[in-house]
Amino acid sequence: MRSGHPRDAQRARVYRAELPLPSSPLPGLDACARFADRVVGTLWWHVRFPHLTLDRLPRLRPGNGARTAYFGETDDGATTITLPRRYRTKGIVLHELVHWALHDQPDLPSHGATFARLVLDTTEEFCGTERAGALADAYRYGWDERLRLARGQEVLVRVDGNPPEIRGVLERVEQRGSVLVLRDAEQTRRVPVERVWFVQAAR
Repeated sequence: MRSGHPRDAQRARVYRAELPLPSSPLPGLDACARFADRVVGTLWWHVRFPHLTLDRLPRLRPGNGARTAYFGETDDGATTITLPRRYRTKGIVLHELVHWALHDQPDLPSHGATFARLVLDTTEEFCGTERAGALADAYRYGWDERLRLARGQEVLVRVDGNPPEIRGVLERVEQRGSVLVLRDAEQTRRVPVERVWFVQAAR
């Protein structure tokens, strides 16, 4: 992304909201490119972004070795979207197309309210109202909100790693909100928030 954007305070919240949703996988980079072409070629897109035409669509890159998907701009002004294998889904392609749509507006945070609103609108248009409704709920009641409300209560947390599921009382959040402290009958665990992809009250 271009430098100069305001502080990107909602980045983690947006990622936590989007991660647990159904993925709608696309079978390969060519399928991602066809989906992007279909989105940008619609009247819906043209009405909102008439200057962002098919001939200006970012080049899709496989991202071998990349840890995440991302939109970028090269030194000569060309735009790219990097999509490692695990990130080739309709939701991720839409997310990165929205970065492209807003990349010439450096006064807006990269994952701020305008970005979230546009991701929600594109999701409804190209993935349906049910998926958009789930995303809207996740934006309003994201993991950070659940974690804030759950302090002192038993929660079920699913994470990337081993063990994949942790159940315990959420005692506190440390290191400026980046580490959860969970206690069960046997031990206290410290879990990095970046590994968390699902939280709910234990039943």
